[in-house]
Amino acid sequence: MRDTKRKILEAAIHLFNTKGLPNVKLQHIADYCGVSVGNLAYHYRTKDILLKTIDRQIQDDIETIVSSQKDFPYLIDFDNQLSNYFYYINKYAFYFLDVLELERCYPQLQEHRVLSITKMMAQIRKWIDLNVNNQIIKQQISEDQYETTTRIVWMTISFWMTQQKVLGKKGSDEGLFKEDVWNLIVPLLTENGLLEYEAIILPQLANLKNAISQ
Repeated sequence: MRDTKRKILEAAIHLFNTKGLPNVKLQHIADYCGVSVGNLAYHYRTKDILLKTIDRQIQDDIETIVSSQKDFPYLIDFDNQLSNYFYYINKYAFYFLDVLELERCYPQLQEHRVLSITKMMAQIRKWIDLNVNNQIIKQQISEDQYETTTRIVWMTISFWMTQQKVLGKKGSDEGLFKEDVWNLIVPLLTENGLLEYEAIILPQLANLKNAISQ
């Protein structure tokens, strides 16, 4: 029974990601799984119930990402966290692509989404503040500069896949994703921060490029 439920969940996430949340019905999920819609309904009577189960999984995953790096003072820690976020936004692509559908039709999921956003932004801001204290990131030049930076970094992470779709680009390039985020951070780095970036982060980005080109 557990295997069937897991199979249904995985199929639902895949179809939501590829076809869009509003376009998928229980029958589509049942067909993809190779089970009857009655068997599927035995486990998840409605699409809403199925989505609530997936939502709990999504919230558990974001909690794991955030809690795994409570204190991450180095640039490489942030780079590793970007890898975690890249995996997350690809695993649950519909959660980032079908934002308006979630807001309009699934208000409880949207509430949970706002909570997860708050956690992400709090972690990003904490990382910036730690690196200001460590003289890796410059002091802010206005009172709310890094509040704005935090929001822009979060937007770049969360809507990176959306802008790829809008631009008609296919595939998912982790190296490009990371470059887009790091390009927001690099102008804020001190001389010491730039040395750390050039010594540690640039080789990581180059390795990703090489892996994709091979």
